[in-house]
Amino acid sequence: MSGSITESVANAGTIDINSLQGALQQTLDLQNNSLTEIQEKNQELNEKRLRQVEQMKEIEEKEKLILTRSRMLQIAQERNSYKKKIIYSLIAAILAIFIFTILMYVFYSRKLAGVAKGNGGNGK
Repeated sequence: MSGSITESVANAGTIDINSLQGALQQTLDLQNNSLTEIQEKNQELNEKRLRQVEQMKEIEEKEKLILTRSRMLQIAQERNSYKKKIIYSLIAAILAIFIFTILMYVFYSRKLAGVAKGNGGNGK
């Protein structure tokens, strides 16, 4: 009887050790699987972060390009404004010369008409 009790205690101890080893093995497998999954997710996140960094660089380059083109457009508008001022000034100068010519014509034609009348009235 005492042998069977010792055997049952030894068997129970062996069963407990075997079940503990099995549980530990399962835990280790789960940890390894979890670690693998974490590494895969970490790799995916790292790839996404790199893509995002590249996209941010592209966005910055496009912003610089937009600013450059905006400045070029502003310069072109300023040049056009300057050219318009020159054109309007030339038109104003031409009109002023034309009006001055008409005034001079009217003034001299009246003066000549007055001189002609003055000479014609004396009878000489």
